[in-house]
Amino acid sequence: MTVPREITQAKLARLSAGTLQHVPSQVYTVGDRVEERASTDPDRIFLFFEDRRISYGEFNAAANRVAHAALAAGLRTGDVAALLMHNRPEFITIWAGLAKLGVVTALLNAHARGPSLRHALDTANAKHLFVGAECLSQLESAARASGDGVHVFVAPESPAAPPDGAVVLGRLLEKMPTENPDPSVRSGLVADDDLFHIFTSGTTGLPKAARLSHMRFLGVGDGMSAVAGYGPHEVIYCVLPLYHGAAGMVVVSCALAQGAAIALQRRFGAGSFFDDARRYGVTACQYVGEICRYLLNQPPRSTDRDHSLRVMMGAGLGSDIWEAFQDRFGIERI
Repeated sequence: MTVPREITQAKLARLSAGTLQHVPSQVYTVGDRVEERASTDPDRIFLFFEDRRISYGEFNAAANRVAHAALAAGLRTGDVAALLMHNRPEFITIWAGLAKLGVVTALLNAHARGPSLRHALDTANAKHLFVGAECLSQLESAARASGDGVHVFVAPESPAAPPDGAVVLGRLLEKMPTENPDPSVRSGLVADDDLFHIFTSGTTGLPKAARLSHMRFLGVGDGMSAVAGYGPHEVIYCVLPLYHGAAGMVVVSCALAQGAAIALQRRFGAGSFFDDARRYGVTACQYVGEICRYLLNQPPRSTDRDHSLRVMMGAGLGSDIWEAFQDRFGIERI
């Protein structure tokens, strides 16, 4: 599908205008953006997840509990903590709480096992690991636990017994304050400092860590939401893993930039995609790779156009199916 040069240039101009609002030396970082949203839109929904509705105020309070717990555990600006967890709200609240301190979060592939996971953990060089109970078997396969000198915090969805030496995060957070930590705890942090380390999939060797700064996260949110035309009443569909840049960076940063909501799914499901989109009133979606082809290959339904999804943004949509996909599902913009 051919796009006229002037349209592409206009999109690039909007992207640049949003991105260039942020400079390396600014002291406004991601923690400030989270707190700003909670202050201006405390009751606006930030996350839809299964039957849960989490407002910006509730999200910020949960992130504050993590920040205070991390401070009590000795984490400080510039330290690195690792996060190994599948898609759920705790994934975002954990890294957001750490960001308030200037702690870097290494986002580990939640499906990595054995030597690949061991390598990522060693590369992260983190002395603190936040792990979902659903990933404990993978952690065991990598032979990494508190015995390696790593402080392990387990965020289980059920009251299962944690590994020896690990801390059940939920019990710890119950004791923590919900107020914003004093900004002085991230004194000296600037936008050019690292927010995330995001790991490659390891398809051409062992996983490699890419550095992603606060400035990059903020700029992507402002720039990409301008390209997509996002506004505060958007519901952005997140069916991709949060440890992936397209979801963990683009989707979350765009939502925070606009005060929009995220409809978070545990995983992508072609058969349930539009049913869930209708359930949450989804208006936008980030895609990668063959997601659109998988959807187009589903049997036709009378409800194919019965949804509020109007814009999709991503990479990897084949030119051979672009128009067929857009026509069948009635997507206004891709």
